[in-house]
Amino acid sequence: MKNPKSILLLVLLFVFIFSSISAPYFGKVRLTVRNNTNAKVWIKLEAKNAFYYLRVEPGAETYTIKPALYKATFWGCGAKKVLRKLDIHTQFRFVFPVCNAAKKPTEKNILRILFNK
Repeated sequence: MKNPKSILLLVLLFVFIFSSISAPYFGKVRLTVRNNTNAKVWIKLEAKNAFYYLRVEPGAETYTIKPALYKATFWGCGAKKVLRKLDIHTQFRFVFPVCNAAKKPTEKNILRILFNK
């Protein structure tokens, strides 16, 4: 018979790996949107089994969405539109800077949506 400690260690390792992989793909993820413009922005997220249409007032909002590969459309700064494909399987953050603002050095790991002229 094998060592019970080895079996327990193997089971715990399996549970740890499976839970860290499966949670983002089968559960929900948090989407944080920071709108630094002085007006509303709109976000449309389209995936195979999910669809979201969000209206975001100035400030920060947090949403819970299904993890998926999304076709994203953003509107803001007047009638300007930006299209992107986004793979959202873990916590994700958008920042809408002041219209036509330059990138700040502190925003390295944040997706900035720029509505350029």
